[in-house]
Amino acid sequence: MRIVDLLERDAALYPQRTAVAVDGGPSVTFVELRDRVRRLATGLESAGVGPGDRVALMAENGLVFFDVYLAVAYLGAAAVPLNTQLTDPELAFILSNAEPTLTLAASDYAQRLEAIGSTGPVIDADGVAYEDLLASAPFTDLDRAKEDDTALIIYTSGTTGRPKGVCLTQRGLAFNGLTMALVQRFQPDDVFLSTTPLYHAATGTRVCSMLADGQTHVVLRSFSPESFFAAVAEHRVTISILVPAQLRLILDHPGFDEADLSSLRLIVYGAAPTAGPLIRQAYERFGCGLYQGYGISECVTNLTGLLPEDHDLAMAGRPDLLDSCGRVVPGVWIELHDDNGALVVPGEVGEIWVKSEKVMAGYWRDPDQTAEALVGGWLRTGDLGRFDDDGYLYIVGRSKDMLISGGVNIYPSEIEATLHNHPAVAEVAVVGRPDSEWGERPVAFVELRSGETLDGLSDWCRQRLAKIKVPDEFIAVDSFPRTVTGKIRKVELREHLAAD
Repeated sequence: MRIVDLLERDAALYPQRTAVAVDGGPSVTFVELRDRVRRLATGLESAGVGPGDRVALMAENGLVFFDVYLAVAYLGAAAVPLNTQLTDPELAFILSNAEPTLTLAASDYAQRLEAIGSTGPVIDADGVAYEDLLASAPFTDLDRAKEDDTALIIYTSGTTGRPKGVCLTQRGLAFNGLTMALVQRFQPDDVFLSTTPLYHAATGTRVCSMLADGQTHVVLRSFSPESFFAAVAEHRVTISILVPAQLRLILDHPGFDEADLSSLRLIVYGAAPTAGPLIRQAYERFGCGLYQGYGISECVTNLTGLLPEDHDLAMAGRPDLLDSCGRVVPGVWIELHDDNGALVVPGEVGEIWVKSEKVMAGYWRDPDQTAEALVGGWLRTGDLGRFDDDGYLYIVGRSKDMLISGGVNIYPSEIEATLHNHPAVAEVAVVGRPDSEWGERPVAFVELRSGETLDGLSDWCRQRLAKIKVPDEFIAVDSFPRTVTGKIRKVELREHLAAD
Protein backbone atom coordinates (compact mmCIF):
# COMPACT_ATOMS: atom_id res chain seq x y z
CA MET A 1 0.00 0.00 0.00
CA ARG A 2 1.49 3.33 -1.12
CA ILE A 3 0.54 7.00 -0.99
CA VAL A 4 0.89 6.96 -4.77
CA ASP A 5 -1.86 4.35 -5.05
CA LEU A 6 -4.28 6.42 -2.95
CA LEU A 7 -3.89 9.54 -5.09
CA GLU A 8 -4.08 7.65 -8.39
CA ARG A 9 -7.27 5.92 -7.25
CA ASP A 10 -8.90 9.17 -6.14
CA ALA A 11 -8.06 10.85 -9.45
CA ALA A 12 -9.61 7.92 -11.34
CA LEU A 13 -12.76 7.63 -9.23
CA TYR A 14 -13.41 11.26 -8.26
CA PRO A 15 -11.68 13.38 -10.93
CA GLN A 16 -13.84 16.49 -10.50
CA ARG A 17 -14.27 16.35 -6.73
CA THR A 18 -12.41 19.09 -4.85
CA ALA A 19 -9.26 17.60 -3.33
CA VAL A 20 -7.74 20.66 -1.68
CA ALA A 21 -9.13 24.11 -1.01
CA VAL A 22 -6.93 26.71 0.63
CA ASP A 23 -9.19 29.12 2.45
CA GLY A 24 -8.93 32.43 0.62
CA GLY A 25 -6.64 30.81 -1.95
CA PRO A 26 -6.55 28.22 -4.74
CA SER A 27 -8.46 24.95 -4.94
CA VAL A 28 -7.79 21.88 -7.07
CA THR A 29 -9.75 18.78 -8.01
CA PHE A 30 -8.30 15.31 -7.58
CA VAL A 31 -7.33 14.99 -11.22
CA GLU A 32 -5.74 18.45 -11.10
CA LEU A 33 -3.85 17.54 -7.93
CA ARG A 34 -2.65 14.27 -9.46
CA ASP A 35 -1.43 16.02 -12.61
CA ARG A 36 0.20 18.82 -10.62
CA VAL A 37 1.99 16.33 -8.36
CA ARG A 38 3.22 14.21 -11.26
CA ARG A 39 4.66 17.29 -12.98
CA LEU A 40 6.42 18.42 -9.82
CA ALA A 41 7.86 14.90 -9.41
CA THR A 42 9.47 15.20 -12.86
CA GLY A 43 10.73 18.68 -12.02
CA LEU A 44 12.27 17.51 -8.76
CA GLU A 45 13.87 14.54 -10.50
CA SER A 46 15.44 16.87 -13.06
CA ALA A 47 16.79 18.92 -10.14
CA GLY A 48 18.58 15.85 -8.81
CA VAL A 49 16.09 14.27 -6.40
CA GLY A 50 16.08 10.48 -6.47
CA PRO A 51 15.02 7.51 -4.34
CA GLY A 52 15.99 7.92 -0.68
CA ASP A 53 16.75 11.64 -1.02
CA ARG A 54 15.22 14.32 1.18
CA VAL A 55 13.39 17.48 0.11
CA ALA A 56 12.97 20.10 2.85
CA LEU A 57 10.02 22.47 2.88
CA MET A 58 9.44 25.67 4.84
CA ALA A 59 6.25 27.64 4.25
CA GLU A 60 2.98 28.76 5.76
CA ASN A 61 -0.09 26.58 5.17
CA GLY A 62 -0.90 26.25 1.49
CA LEU A 63 -1.07 24.03 -1.59
CA VAL A 64 2.71 23.63 -1.65
CA PHE A 65 2.52 21.08 1.19
CA PHE A 66 0.29 18.81 -0.89
CA ASP A 67 2.52 19.32 -3.92
CA VAL A 68 5.71 18.37 -2.12
CA TYR A 69 4.48 15.67 0.28
CA LEU A 70 2.91 13.76 -2.61
CA ALA A 71 5.43 14.46 -5.39
CA VAL A 72 8.39 13.13 -3.42
CA ALA A 73 6.41 9.95 -2.75
CA TYR A 74 6.32 9.22 -6.50
CA LEU A 75 10.13 9.45 -6.55
CA GLY A 76 10.66 7.22 -3.51
CA ALA A 77 12.06 10.25 -1.68
CA ALA A 78 11.05 11.90 1.61
CA ALA A 79 9.67 15.32 2.52
CA VAL A 80 11.18 17.10 5.53
CA PRO A 81 8.84 19.87 6.74
CA LEU A 82 10.50 22.66 8.73
CA ASN A 83 8.72 24.32 11.64
CA THR A 84 8.54 28.05 10.92
CA GLN A 85 8.76 28.81 14.66
CA LEU A 86 12.22 27.32 15.07
CA THR A 87 15.31 29.40 15.76
CA ASP A 88 18.25 29.51 13.36
CA PRO A 89 20.34 27.05 15.45
CA GLU A 90 17.42 24.61 15.58
CA LEU A 91 16.93 24.83 11.82
CA ALA A 92 20.66 24.48 11.24
CA PHE A 93 20.69 21.23 13.23
CA ILE A 94 17.80 19.75 11.24
CA LEU A 95 19.27 20.76 7.88
CA SER A 96 22.66 19.31 8.76
CA ASN A 97 21.04 16.11 10.04
CA ALA A 98 18.60 15.62 7.14
CA GLU A 99 20.98 16.81 4.39
CA PRO A 100 18.23 17.65 1.88
CA THR A 101 19.07 17.40 -1.81
CA LEU A 102 17.15 20.65 -2.19
CA THR A 103 14.91 22.88 -0.11
CA LEU A 104 11.69 24.58 -1.15
CA ALA A 105 10.88 27.68 0.87
CA ALA A 106 8.34 30.47 0.69
CA SER A 107 9.84 33.86 -0.14
CA ASP A 108 9.81 34.96 3.50
CA TYR A 109 12.07 32.03 4.45
CA ALA A 110 14.26 31.36 1.40
CA GLN A 111 16.98 33.92 2.17
CA ARG A 112 17.01 32.93 5.83
CA LEU A 113 17.62 29.27 4.99
CA GLU A 114 20.33 30.16 2.50
CA ALA A 115 22.07 32.19 5.21
CA ILE A 116 21.76 29.32 7.71
CA GLY A 117 23.22 26.96 5.15
CA SER A 118 21.41 24.04 3.53
CA THR A 119 23.20 21.12 1.90
CA GLY A 120 21.42 21.70 -1.41
CA PRO A 121 19.97 24.64 -3.32
CA VAL A 122 17.08 26.64 -1.85
CA ILE A 123 14.25 27.26 -4.32
CA ASP A 124 11.73 30.05 -3.77
CA ALA A 125 8.37 28.28 -3.64
CA ASP A 126 6.62 31.55 -4.50
CA GLY A 127 8.81 32.29 -7.52
CA VAL A 128 9.39 31.46 -11.18
CA ALA A 129 11.73 28.57 -10.40
CA TYR A 130 8.95 26.68 -8.64
CA GLU A 131 6.52 27.38 -11.50
CA ASP A 132 9.14 25.98 -13.87
CA LEU A 133 9.23 22.75 -11.85
CA LEU A 134 5.43 22.52 -12.09
CA ALA A 135 5.61 23.03 -15.85
CA SER A 136 7.57 19.79 -16.37
CA ALA A 137 6.18 16.80 -18.22
CA PRO A 138 4.10 14.40 -16.08
CA PHE A 139 6.02 11.69 -14.22
CA THR A 140 5.19 8.24 -15.63
CA ASP A 141 7.26 5.71 -13.66
CA LEU A 142 4.43 4.74 -11.30
CA ASP A 143 6.20 1.58 -10.14
CA ARG A 144 9.25 3.37 -8.75
CA ALA A 145 7.90 4.05 -5.28
CA LYS A 146 7.94 1.19 -2.76
CA GLU A 147 5.68 0.82 0.24
CA ASP A 148 8.65 0.69 2.61
CA ASP A 149 10.10 3.96 1.29
CA THR A 150 10.35 6.70 3.90
CA ALA A 151 8.05 9.40 2.55
CA LEU A 152 7.97 11.86 5.46
CA ILE A 153 10.53 12.74 8.12
CA ILE A 154 8.93 14.64 10.98
CA TYR A 155 11.33 16.12 13.50
CA THR A 156 10.04 15.80 17.04
CA SER A 157 9.24 19.00 18.90
CA GLY A 158 12.17 18.57 21.26
CA THR A 159 10.09 18.96 24.44
CA THR A 160 12.45 16.55 26.20
CA GLY A 161 15.69 17.10 24.29
CA ARG A 162 17.24 17.51 20.83
CA PRO A 163 14.77 16.83 17.96
CA LYS A 164 14.84 13.42 16.29
CA GLY A 165 13.79 12.75 12.70
CA VAL A 166 10.88 10.29 12.72
CA CYS A 167 10.88 8.26 9.48
CA LEU A 168 7.34 7.47 8.30
CA THR A 169 6.86 5.08 5.40
CA GLN A 170 4.42 5.15 2.51
CA ARG A 171 2.77 2.03 3.92
CA GLY A 172 2.45 3.55 7.39
CA LEU A 173 0.99 6.81 6.10
CA ALA A 174 -1.48 5.03 3.81
CA PHE A 175 -2.45 2.54 6.52
CA ASN A 176 -3.05 5.40 8.95
CA GLY A 177 -5.52 6.91 6.49
CA LEU A 178 -7.52 3.69 6.45
CA THR A 179 -7.55 3.40 10.25
CA MET A 180 -8.75 7.00 10.51
CA ALA A 181 -11.46 6.32 7.93
CA LEU A 182 -12.70 3.46 10.10
CA VAL A 183 -12.51 4.98 13.58
CA GLN A 184 -13.68 8.47 12.58
CA ARG A 185 -16.22 7.02 10.15
CA PHE A 186 -15.33 8.99 7.06
CA GLN A 187 -18.18 9.61 4.64
CA PRO A 188 -17.72 10.10 0.87
CA ASP A 189 -18.77 13.74 1.13
CA ASP A 190 -16.68 14.61 4.20
CA VAL A 191 -14.82 17.93 4.21
CA PHE A 192 -11.91 18.11 6.63
CA LEU A 193 -10.57 21.45 7.90
CA SER A 194 -6.91 21.80 8.95
CA THR A 195 -6.51 24.61 11.46
CA THR A 196 -2.92 23.96 12.58
CA PRO A 197 0.34 24.05 10.59
CA LEU A 198 0.83 21.32 8.00
CA TYR A 199 4.47 20.96 9.00
CA HIS A 200 3.34 19.23 12.19
CA ALA A 201 2.61 15.49 12.30
CA ALA A 202 -0.99 15.70 13.55
CA THR A 203 -2.07 17.84 10.60
CA GLY A 204 0.59 16.98 8.03
CA THR A 205 -0.22 13.27 8.05
CA ARG A 206 -3.83 14.22 7.26
CA VAL A 207 -2.60 15.14 3.77
CA CYS A 208 -2.44 11.39 3.23
CA SER A 209 -5.36 10.42 5.49
CA MET A 210 -7.86 12.44 3.48
CA LEU A 211 -6.82 10.49 0.37
CA ALA A 212 -8.31 7.34 1.91
CA ASP A 213 -11.44 7.67 -0.19
CA GLY A 214 -11.36 11.05 -1.88
CA GLN A 215 -12.37 13.34 1.00
CA THR A 216 -11.94 17.09 0.56
CA HIS A 217 -9.21 18.85 2.56
CA VAL A 218 -9.67 22.54 3.41
CA VAL A 219 -6.71 24.45 4.85
CA LEU A 220 -6.70 27.60 6.96
CA ARG A 221 -3.72 29.83 6.19
CA SER A 222 -3.78 31.02 9.79
CA PHE A 223 -6.16 30.33 12.64
CA SER A 224 -8.53 32.68 14.43
CA PRO A 225 -12.04 32.01 15.71
CA GLU A 226 -13.36 34.26 12.95
CA SER A 227 -11.48 32.42 10.20
CA PHE A 228 -12.68 29.09 11.63
CA PHE A 229 -16.32 30.20 11.63
CA ALA A 230 -16.06 31.56 8.08
CA ALA A 231 -14.32 28.46 6.68
CA VAL A 232 -16.81 26.03 8.23
CA ALA A 233 -19.74 27.99 6.81
CA GLU A 234 -18.26 28.57 3.34
CA HIS A 235 -16.88 25.08 2.72
CA ARG A 236 -19.55 23.18 4.69
CA VAL A 237 -16.86 21.55 6.80
CA THR A 238 -17.87 18.26 8.43
CA ILE A 239 -14.69 17.39 10.43
CA SER A 240 -12.01 19.54 12.01
CA ILE A 241 -9.22 19.07 14.51
CA LEU A 242 -8.61 21.67 17.23
CA VAL A 243 -5.97 21.89 19.93
CA PRO A 244 -7.25 22.90 23.40
CA ALA A 245 -6.14 26.53 23.10
CA GLN A 246 -8.09 26.89 19.83
CA LEU A 247 -11.12 25.15 21.31
CA ARG A 248 -11.13 27.58 24.23
CA LEU A 249 -10.83 30.64 21.95
CA ILE A 250 -13.71 29.43 19.77
CA LEU A 251 -16.03 28.66 22.68
CA ASP A 252 -15.25 31.97 24.40
CA HIS A 253 -15.75 34.05 21.26
CA PRO A 254 -18.79 36.35 21.39
CA GLY A 255 -19.73 35.32 17.83
CA PHE A 256 -20.00 31.61 18.59
CA ASP A 257 -23.78 31.46 18.96
CA GLU A 258 -24.34 33.28 15.65
CA ALA A 259 -21.80 31.21 13.68
CA ASP A 260 -23.15 28.67 11.18
CA LEU A 261 -21.59 25.42 12.36
CA SER A 262 -24.48 23.24 11.27
CA SER A 263 -22.39 21.22 8.81
CA LEU A 264 -20.06 19.88 11.52
CA ARG A 265 -20.49 16.23 12.43
CA LEU A 266 -17.21 15.70 14.31
CA ILE A 267 -14.71 17.80 16.25
CA VAL A 268 -11.41 16.06 16.88
CA TYR A 269 -9.65 17.68 19.81
CA GLY A 270 -6.34 16.86 21.38
CA ALA A 271 -2.58 17.00 20.67
CA ALA A 272 -2.28 18.29 24.25
CA PRO A 273 -4.09 17.44 27.51
CA THR A 274 -7.61 18.87 27.59
CA ALA A 275 -9.43 19.86 30.78
CA GLY A 276 -12.73 18.14 31.57
CA PRO A 277 -14.74 21.37 31.96
CA LEU A 278 -13.65 22.48 28.49
CA ILE A 279 -14.76 19.15 27.00
CA ARG A 280 -18.14 19.43 28.69
CA GLN A 281 -18.60 22.93 27.32
CA ALA A 282 -17.71 21.76 23.81
CA TYR A 283 -20.12 18.83 24.12
CA GLU A 284 -22.98 21.09 25.14
CA ARG A 285 -22.42 23.88 22.63
CA PHE A 286 -21.13 22.40 19.38
CA GLY A 287 -24.04 20.02 18.90
CA CYS A 288 -21.88 17.47 17.04
CA GLY A 289 -19.80 14.43 17.90
CA LEU A 290 -16.49 14.75 19.77
CA TYR A 291 -13.43 12.57 19.31
CA GLN A 292 -10.05 12.57 20.98
CA GLY A 293 -7.22 10.13 21.25
CA TYR A 294 -3.64 9.42 22.16
CA GLY A 295 -0.97 9.40 19.51
CA ILE A 296 2.66 10.17 18.78
CA SER A 297 4.64 11.10 15.68
CA GLU A 298 6.47 7.76 15.79
CA CYS A 299 3.17 5.97 15.02
CA VAL A 300 1.68 8.42 12.49
CA THR A 301 -0.19 10.01 15.38
CA ASN A 302 -3.52 8.47 16.43
CA LEU A 303 -3.44 5.18 18.38
CA THR A 304 -6.58 5.30 20.54
CA GLY A 305 -9.97 6.92 20.20
CA LEU A 306 -12.55 8.24 22.63
CA LEU A 307 -15.55 8.07 20.30
CA PRO A 308 -18.66 10.26 20.21
CA GLU A 309 -20.66 7.53 21.97
CA ASP A 310 -17.99 7.41 24.68
CA HIS A 311 -18.55 11.12 25.24
CA ASP A 312 -22.29 10.43 25.48
CA LEU A 313 -21.57 7.76 28.08
CA ALA A 314 -19.31 10.16 30.02
CA MET A 315 -22.05 12.78 30.17
CA ALA A 316 -24.60 10.17 31.24
CA GLY A 317 -22.74 8.99 34.33
CA ARG A 318 -19.18 7.93 33.45
CA PRO A 319 -17.29 11.25 33.90
CA ASP A 320 -14.05 9.31 34.43
CA LEU A 321 -14.00 8.53 30.71
CA LEU A 322 -13.18 12.18 29.96
CA ASP A 323 -9.84 11.57 31.67
CA SER A 324 -9.13 8.68 29.31
CA CYS A 325 -8.02 8.76 25.68
CA GLY A 326 -10.34 5.97 24.61
CA ARG A 327 -9.66 2.48 23.31
CA VAL A 328 -7.19 1.17 20.78
CA VAL A 329 -8.05 1.92 17.14
CA PRO A 330 -8.17 -0.80 14.44
CA GLY A 331 -4.78 -2.01 13.24
CA VAL A 332 -2.99 -1.09 16.47
CA TRP A 333 -1.88 -3.23 19.43
CA ILE A 334 -0.92 -1.67 22.75
CA GLU A 335 0.65 -3.38 25.74
CA LEU A 336 1.75 -1.90 29.07
CA HIS A 337 5.06 -3.10 30.49
CA ASP A 338 6.79 -2.55 33.82
CA ASP A 339 10.46 -1.58 34.24
CA ASN A 340 11.48 -5.23 33.77
CA GLY A 341 9.52 -5.61 30.54
CA ALA A 342 6.72 -7.70 32.09
CA LEU A 343 3.08 -7.03 31.27
CA VAL A 344 1.03 -5.21 33.90
CA VAL A 345 -2.60 -5.93 34.76
CA PRO A 346 -5.52 -3.48 34.31
CA GLY A 347 -5.31 -0.68 36.85
CA GLU A 348 -1.52 -0.78 37.10
CA VAL A 349 0.76 1.77 35.43
CA GLY A 350 3.17 0.66 32.74
CA GLU A 351 5.11 1.96 29.76
CA ILE A 352 3.07 2.01 26.55
CA TRP A 353 4.40 -0.35 23.87
CA VAL A 354 2.89 -0.27 20.38
CA LYS A 355 2.81 -2.65 17.41
CA SER A 356 1.27 -1.58 14.10
CA GLU A 357 1.92 -1.06 10.40
CA LYS A 358 1.95 2.63 11.39
CA VAL A 359 5.09 2.39 13.51
CA MET A 360 8.04 4.40 12.19
CA ALA A 361 10.93 2.81 10.34
CA GLY A 362 13.28 4.45 12.84
CA TYR A 363 14.92 7.76 13.72
CA TRP A 364 16.87 9.32 10.87
CA ARG A 365 20.59 8.69 11.27
CA ASP A 366 20.20 7.77 14.92
CA PRO A 367 20.74 4.01 15.27
CA ASP A 368 21.21 4.14 19.04
CA GLN A 369 17.89 5.88 19.69
CA THR A 370 16.20 3.61 17.14
CA ALA A 371 17.52 0.47 18.85
CA GLU A 372 16.32 1.79 22.20
CA ALA A 373 12.83 2.54 20.88
CA LEU A 374 12.19 -0.46 18.60
CA VAL A 375 12.34 -3.75 20.51
CA GLY A 376 11.23 -7.07 19.04
CA GLY A 377 8.73 -5.51 16.67
CA TRP A 378 7.33 -3.17 19.34
CA LEU A 379 7.80 0.56 19.80
CA ARG A 380 8.59 1.67 23.33
CA THR A 381 6.93 5.08 23.55
CA GLY A 382 8.35 6.29 26.86
CA ASP A 383 4.78 7.23 27.83
CA LEU A 384 3.11 5.81 30.92
CA GLY A 385 -0.50 4.69 31.09
CA ARG A 386 -2.98 2.32 32.61
CA PHE A 387 -5.95 0.37 31.23
CA ASP A 388 -9.25 0.08 33.06
CA ASP A 389 -11.31 -3.11 32.98
CA ASP A 390 -13.19 -1.90 29.88
CA GLY A 391 -10.06 -1.31 27.83
CA TYR A 392 -9.95 2.49 28.11
CA LEU A 393 -6.42 3.87 28.24
CA TYR A 394 -5.49 6.60 30.73
CA ILE A 395 -2.26 8.48 30.07
CA VAL A 396 -0.32 9.03 33.26
CA GLY A 397 2.56 10.97 31.73
CA ARG A 398 6.00 10.64 30.23
CA SER A 399 8.39 8.32 32.01
CA LYS A 400 10.86 11.24 31.98
CA ASP A 401 8.23 13.49 33.60
CA MET A 402 7.51 11.12 36.49
CA LEU A 403 8.66 12.41 39.88
CA ILE A 404 10.05 10.23 42.64
CA SER A 405 9.51 11.83 46.02
CA GLY A 406 10.41 9.95 49.18
CA GLY A 407 10.58 6.76 47.11
CA VAL A 408 7.02 7.23 45.81
CA ASN A 409 6.21 7.56 42.11
CA ILE A 410 4.24 10.75 41.45
CA TYR A 411 2.60 11.33 38.08
CA PRO A 412 2.18 15.02 37.21
CA SER A 413 -0.92 14.30 35.12
CA GLU A 414 -2.85 13.26 38.25
CA ILE A 415 -2.07 16.57 39.96
CA GLU A 416 -2.81 18.51 36.76
CA ALA A 417 -6.18 16.80 36.34
CA THR A 418 -7.10 17.71 39.93
CA LEU A 419 -6.18 21.37 39.45
CA HIS A 420 -7.90 21.57 36.04
CA ASN A 421 -11.19 21.03 37.86
CA HIS A 422 -10.70 24.12 40.05
CA PRO A 423 -12.79 27.03 38.70
CA ALA A 424 -9.89 29.50 38.99
CA VAL A 425 -7.54 27.45 36.78
CA ALA A 426 -7.34 27.93 33.03
CA GLU A 427 -4.25 25.76 32.47
CA VAL A 428 -1.66 24.03 34.65
CA ALA A 429 1.62 22.16 34.34
CA VAL A 430 3.42 20.28 37.11
CA VAL A 431 7.17 19.60 37.15
CA GLY A 432 9.63 18.46 39.79
CA ARG A 433 12.04 20.61 41.77
CA PRO A 434 15.11 18.78 43.13
CA ASP A 435 14.91 18.40 46.90
CA SER A 436 17.76 17.24 49.15
CA GLU A 437 15.41 15.46 51.58
CA TRP A 438 12.72 14.02 49.30
CA GLY A 439 14.55 13.73 46.00
CA GLU A 440 11.94 15.80 44.15
CA ARG A 441 8.88 17.81 45.06
CA PRO A 442 6.08 18.85 42.70
CA VAL A 443 5.71 22.47 41.65
CA ALA A 444 2.57 23.69 39.84
CA PHE A 445 2.72 26.45 37.22
CA VAL A 446 -0.77 27.89 36.86
CA GLU A 447 -2.41 30.11 34.28
CA LEU A 448 -5.35 31.65 36.12
CA ARG A 449 -8.69 32.75 34.76
CA SER A 450 -9.30 36.48 34.67
CA GLY A 451 -9.56 38.03 38.13
CA GLU A 452 -8.62 34.83 39.99
CA THR A 453 -5.75 34.19 42.43
CA LEU A 454 -3.75 31.22 43.67
CA ASP A 455 -5.56 31.32 47.02
CA GLY A 456 -7.21 28.03 47.86
CA LEU A 457 -5.37 25.84 45.35
CA SER A 458 -3.26 24.15 47.99
CA ASP A 459 -6.32 23.32 50.10
CA TRP A 460 -8.13 22.06 46.99
CA CYS A 461 -5.28 19.60 46.36
CA ARG A 462 -5.04 18.52 50.01
CA GLN A 463 -8.70 17.51 49.97
CA ARG A 464 -8.22 15.36 46.85
CA LEU A 465 -4.62 14.10 46.82
CA ALA A 466 -2.24 12.34 49.15
CA LYS A 467 -0.07 14.79 51.08
CA ILE A 468 3.08 13.89 49.18
CA LYS A 469 1.38 14.78 45.86
CA VAL A 470 0.34 18.27 46.92
CA PRO A 471 2.59 20.83 45.16
CA ASP A 472 5.08 22.62 47.37
CA GLU A 473 4.67 25.76 45.26
CA PHE A 474 2.08 27.34 43.01
CA ILE A 475 3.54 29.77 40.49
CA ALA A 476 1.25 32.02 38.48
CA VAL A 477 2.13 32.54 34.80
CA ASP A 478 0.56 34.76 32.16
CA SER A 479 1.05 32.08 29.51
CA PHE A 480 2.99 28.87 28.88
CA PRO A 481 5.82 28.18 26.45
CA ARG A 482 4.27 25.82 23.91
CA THR A 483 4.95 23.75 20.86
CA VAL A 484 2.89 24.55 17.75
CA THR A 485 0.25 21.97 18.74
CA GLY A 486 -0.24 23.47 22.18
CA LYS A 487 1.92 21.09 24.20
CA ILE A 488 3.54 22.86 27.14
CA ARG A 489 7.32 22.83 26.92
CA LYS A 490 8.04 21.52 30.40
CA VAL A 491 11.77 21.60 29.78
CA GLU A 492 11.55 25.41 29.90
CA LEU A 493 9.61 25.29 33.17
CA ARG A 494 12.32 23.11 34.70
CA GLU A 495 14.95 25.56 33.45
CA HIS A 496 13.01 28.36 35.15
CA LEU A 497 13.15 26.48 38.46
CA ALA A 498 16.84 25.74 38.04
CA ALA A 499 17.54 29.45 37.49
CA ASP A 500 15.80 30.47 40.72
